[in-house]
Amino acid sequence: MKNVLLVLLVLLASCKKEEIDALPKATQQGKNTFGCLLDGQAFLPTSSHNIFQPTTPLQGYFYRREIGIKAYGEQGQMYLALRDAFRPGTYSLGETSTGNYASLSRGSGSFYMSATRAGSVTLTRIDTVARVMAGTFEFSALDYQGGGTISVTSGRFDVAF
Repeated sequence: MKNVLLVLLVLLASCKKEEIDALPKATQQGKNTFGCLLDGQAFLPTSSHNIFQPTTPLQGYFYRREIGIKAYGEQGQMYLALRDAFRPGTYSLGETSTGNYASLSRGSGSFYMSATRAGSVTLTRIDTVARVMAGTFEFSALDYQGGGTISVTSGRFDVAF
C-alpha cells in the first residue's frame, strides 16, 4: 500500500513539473513570450485558423496611461491591463474599475477579477524606448454567470509593444 501511495505522489509531482517546464523561460529582451498555468494546465499563445482571432496570438501595447497584453490560446483569450505602471515593481490586480486587472474568456465562461478574487503583476522591465515589457503574474478570477473560479499561477511574459 505504501508503495502505491509513493508511486502516485511521484506521478503527481512529475505532472506538475512537466506543465511548468512547458512554460517559456522568464526573459526580458522583448522575445514575445507568454505563459502561465491555468488551473494547473499550461496556457500558451497559439496561432489559429479562426477568423475571429487575430493572426498574432500575443499582443502588447502601451497607450497613454495603460499597458496591456492580450494572449490568444487554445483555452481562450487572456488579458492583462495596468494603469500608470511606468517603472518596475509589483502592482495589485483588482476589479476592472481599478484599471489594473486581468480577465479570461473561454468557451465555459468569462472570468473577471472581483473584490475577493485578486492577484498581482510584477514588472521586471518596462522600457518605452526599447518598447519592451517583461514580468510575472498570478491571479484568481470569477465567472459571474456560471459561478466558477479559475486560478492562474506561474505567469510570465516578455513582450515587445
